[in-house]
Amino acid sequence: MNQPRSNVGLIIIAALLAAVLIIALTLLASRPAPPPQSSASQPAAQPQHSGVIVWHEQPRPGPLATVFKDAAGGDVLLSVFTGKVLVVNFWATWCAPCVKEMPTLDALQTQMGGPGFQVLAISQDREGMAVAKPFFEKNEWKNVALYAEPNARFAKDAGLRGLPTTLILDATGQEVGRLEGTIDWTGADVKDALSRLIPKAPS
Repeated sequence: MNQPRSNVGLIIIAALLAAVLIIALTLLASRPAPPPQSSASQPAAQPQHSGVIVWHEQPRPGPLATVFKDAAGGDVLLSVFTGKVLVVNFWATWCAPCVKEMPTLDALQTQMGGPGFQVLAISQDREGMAVAKPFFEKNEWKNVALYAEPNARFAKDAGLRGLPTTLILDATGQEVGRLEGTIDWTGADVKDALSRLIPKAPS
């Protein structure tokens, strides 16, 4: 007589365990999936719009062999400027921070340009000088030397991660500093640091 009662008890316990298992599985299934992990194949983060110049502990080879274009369409290399300290700005007409920064680069060339120092603006617009030159003229930037490199060669050769990016090359063509983002290039501390790089004329 006790055996049927024992079977009923076992059935009830099994049913309760099955119910608990079903509820647990339902709760697990309803949890949101974790966000995907970032991978090396994802694009690198773009530089911040405002930043500071990073001065390298040791000079690095500059991208002296990368071909770009002058206003007349001729080929140019940074190596032709050896002997001058260069501030080489990579920008584009569609880059709002670039456009905001450019007047300070134009002023820097006015204030410091000479035999030992020059500011270069190298447009990264795909249309090259066709859009860069009219844009420069419209904004009346008359002092910075304008060039174009529409094929993104500098992105690889100089390791550009975004725009604007500015390289500082010493008189031997070595990269001694880099800015990712923008600053006011007319600041006294910036000009003082650049002045110390300019070779002294023999007395």
